[in-house]
Amino acid sequence: MATPEDWKAKGQAKLASTNSKIPAAWRLPTDLLQDGGLTSARNVLAIPRESGLLTARELELTETYDATDLVQKLASGEVRAEELTIAFCKRAAIAQQLNQTSCLTEIFFEEAIERAKDLDAYLKREGKPIGPLHGLPISLKDCFNVKGQYATVGFVSFIDKPVADMNSVLPDILYKYGAVFYVKTNIPQTLMTGDSENNVFGRTLNPHKLFLGAGGSSGGEGALIAQRGSVLGLGTDIGGSIRIPAFVNGIYGFKGTVGRLPYAGQQQFTRKGRTGIAPCAGPLGVSLRDLEMIFKLVSAADPWLYDEGVISVPWRDLPPPTQDKKLRFGVITEDPKSPIHPPMLRALKTATKALAAAGNILVPLDRQIPSLYDGFILASKAFMTDNKMTPFQHMAASGEPPIPSIATLQMEEMKDWQISLDEMWEINAEREQVRTSWRKLWAENSLDAVVMVPHAGTAQRHDKYGLPPYTVVANVLDYPAAVIPFLKASKELDAPYVRNGGAFVNRRPEYDPEACEGMPCAIQLLGRPMHEEELMQHLKTVDIILKTAA
Repeated sequence: MATPEDWKAKGQAKLASTNSKIPAAWRLPTDLLQDGGLTSARNVLAIPRESGLLTARELELTETYDATDLVQKLASGEVRAEELTIAFCKRAAIAQQLNQTSCLTEIFFEEAIERAKDLDAYLKREGKPIGPLHGLPISLKDCFNVKGQYATVGFVSFIDKPVADMNSVLPDILYKYGAVFYVKTNIPQTLMTGDSENNVFGRTLNPHKLFLGAGGSSGGEGALIAQRGSVLGLGTDIGGSIRIPAFVNGIYGFKGTVGRLPYAGQQQFTRKGRTGIAPCAGPLGVSLRDLEMIFKLVSAADPWLYDEGVISVPWRDLPPPTQDKKLRFGVITEDPKSPIHPPMLRALKTATKALAAAGNILVPLDRQIPSLYDGFILASKAFMTDNKMTPFQHMAASGEPPIPSIATLQMEEMKDWQISLDEMWEINAEREQVRTSWRKLWAENSLDAVVMVPHAGTAQRHDKYGLPPYTVVANVLDYPAAVIPFLKASKELDAPYVRNGGAFVNRRPEYDPEACEGMPCAIQLLGRPMHEEELMQHLKTVDIILKTAA
């Protein structure tokens, strides 16, 4: 039987191996690593600029542009793929060191730079880019396979698995378009919590305040992009795993309808044969147009030819949004069993006021929708239908323990609950009832989109994220959903929104105004299934209005 020393040593060795791939010339001075770690309130977002490791050109490339800008500059030859790749590799290396544990799981800078050199040579030789993503560095959540790289997905027992012999379908499409892969990013053990921690790579910290979480399960992506160690990355989402890291790190994230983007070819760690609520892949980035670019390009590649789970439809080009067209937004304020904190309430009220002032129609939905909290219980049951508990078998194989945040998802309503064939039918029936209720209210109210918060609070202290009913509802419904960063927590500005003396007794998460001061807030939009195009247009409209309101 494995001892704690066995699994700990194995995990530590793997992390050391990853960090050893950071070149000595890219190591941060010791003084910049002071006052860090799990208990530090330090904001490290300015450190890459202050470190002296990045040239003025590298700072320009990594801080000034989004991915859409960069692919245009790469295609014209204004920016070389090699210089851009080196710039993002350096910045990712800095981000890894600033976290002091891990936002990165796999580092392959040398391979990325060689790929970039080949792309530069192609452009010079052929006089044209190899594809629409020619030379663009893109980061990947650890579960995506990259040929020649490992995918441990946070399990010690996966460390000994061989490197991937092929790319996952979604990265492979982007690679053929000219993308450059250079890092993979951290996730939680099981990929089912809001805290990206595992016994291999440790815990990803929030660069806005290190003692707060970076979200999960695409937390490494969220933290890396917030630090501009990437401007565009791929994540996955089954309960909020794209949207949670996006909003707590102050960036954009978009989860589509299941099957709109290919999911196949990822590292398998769950039991095969899953039914019910399914995961989906999606992008995180610094602009909405970058996220749209991914959907458009992947759809154009006819991805069903490589993944039978894809719903094979082209991306529909819609007229650009105009301020003349007024939209009907359903508005969800909160579920009474998961009251939202003052910063998020202020963000939502400010957003809806701005939308109304722009002439849009707001339709209150709080009394019309099924309980979001009950929806989370339903989702929890659906996630526990594997009576073999396959992820826990992976833990047992090495002797490693579960990470602490797994226990925080336990609910009294689920005590002693066991899956059975009858329960499986009940779960499916209840889900269909919820989906029917939502379809009816959507149609009866002629809604264009639904506006709500992505969580009760902002980023939380480690292992305190709490339950995610505000994100999981989109997974239960299989609706596309996205988050837009909007406002930041402020004790002074949030004061009018404090209710019940600020007490959130026995609630998860708890409201801590000191801890969340200055942290990003966000607005979440939900759209109709397979209407990602319309949702993207509505997001652009809302984003413009909110930027004006901010």
